[in-house]
Amino acid sequence: MDNFIIWCNNNEGFANMLLSIIGAVLSIIAIIVSIKTARLPYKKALKLTSYYDICFFKDSNDVVSSQLKGISVNAINIGKRNINLTFLGLAIKDSSHGRKPKKLVKISEEMTGKGIIAPTEIKSESYLTKDVLFNLNKFSEDAKVFIYASDSEGKEYFSAMGKVKKVKQSLSKQMI
Repeated sequence: MDNFIIWCNNNEGFANMLLSIIGAVLSIIAIIVSIKTARLPYKKALKLTSYYDICFFKDSNDVVSSQLKGISVNAINIGKRNINLTFLGLAIKDSSHGRKPKKLVKISEEMTGKGIIAPTEIKSESYLTKDVLFNLNKFSEDAKVFIYASDSEGKEYFSAMGKVKKVKQSLSKQMI
């Protein structure tokens, strides 16, 4: 250890270089932390969820039955600023139809999942079973179904639901 101290005293340039490198690394870390901290108030994040809508019926004999009505898709703004959604719904990625996802549009109703969503707000879009099945029949069984949203700044959000075959089977089952 004594030899190392004597060597450092004799080679002042080495000690200065070592201290300069340490100072430069600490400065770079400080710059990165300050940039990340400055961007926090402008963070944009969206959480996508979906669920099956089920209707329950009671007939004149007091027998309760149920039927699958469709799929609902939710977008929850978990960021710190408003997001202007241009599309919220389902999309399919099929290798035979190109790389871009194909958006599923509703046939029976108007698409309502557009507009500005503030932090902690939820936007929803509902699809009837017949609309989803009609659209899914156009794709191969191995195509992937996604919950999909896009905003006015061009950012796309995806959350996987499963393959077309699985979604079609889920929607085709009748509830009892």
